[in-house]
Amino acid sequence: MAMNKQVIVKGLFGSYDRWADPRIVEPDTDYILFTDQDITSKVFEVRKMKREPKLERMVKIQPWEYIGFNYERYIWMDANIHPRRSIIYPSGYDIVCLEHPYRDCVYQEYQACLKLGKDDPAIMWEQVKGYMDEGYPEHNGMVQTGLLIRPMNEAVVEHAELWATEVMKKSRRDQLSFNYALWQMQAPPTVKTMLWEKFTGGFKLIPHK
Repeated sequence: MAMNKQVIVKGLFGSYDRWADPRIVEPDTDYILFTDQDITSKVFEVRKMKREPKLERMVKIQPWEYIGFNYERYIWMDANIHPRRSIIYPSGYDIVCLEHPYRDCVYQEYQACLKLGKDDPAIMWEQVKGYMDEGYPEHNGMVQTGLLIRPMNEAVVEHAELWATEVMKKSRRDQLSFNYALWQMQAPPTVKTMLWEKFTGGFKLIPHK
């Protein structure tokens, strides 16, 4: 049995981000960090995990597979995100996450990842070409997955399974497949995206290294 109703999960691998304990500690919340580094924390339970790009994504996509299905709510938060106040989020949704501030389309995201060298160009092209062939529409939404707030329910678990399959078989860039996995479902989870400006009012973002 989980001791608390919700859990905040983070991952820190390699030298991409700097670690810092949160200033705000939520009540009735467990804190778990997955990392390949020797980190000590007064707040987070630190779990060592070998660095492997796709498996790192699985902790984000399906945290319950690594820490159990005992929590009512799972909150993924990138290591560079630090709340300035208690987390306030809309109720009544299956997934609460960040609206992408610049893009609203998987195909735009592909172009950005290509330009920035985020993954193997051939792998990413095969993925988006497959989406085109299936009729996945342009401008069908784009989120930032640095923050994911999800209750434990069937729709959330099903979406995460589809999303995880895409990431494991195709590009490790999980934002390429988040919305596609929703599109695949007959009864997708309800999604609420928060505006970037509203989000950053309550959170501090430390730039990646």
